[in-house]
Amino acid sequence: MMTKSRKTKDIETDPLDEAQRELDAKIAALKALPQQLELEMIEQERTMPPPEDLEDRKRVRDFEEKAARGQIRNERRTQGRSLLLMFLLLAATAAMVAWVITLAQK
Repeated sequence: MMTKSRKTKDIETDPLDEAQRELDAKIAALKALPQQLELEMIEQERTMPPPEDLEDRKRVRDFEEKAARGQIRNERRTQGRSLLLMFLLLAATAAMVAWVITLAQK
């Protein structure tokens, strides 16, 4: 059996042991910090920086998308007009053929 003095000694040393473990863990983390910083620097050197004209590219792409939408709208309008003209041409051709047939019958 444990004596009373030994139990109180264990109770007093448990927080100290825990604090010592925490300090050891912090010391180990701080010792590893220079290596971690060096690895981060190496990784940063290996990584290419973004191109300088990134904003220009984005602006040009946005403009081209807007222009493409406008071109599509204009193309549809033009095709609609062309379709109307095609129907008018077919109607005029049918009228001419009918007129020629009526002239040929007389």
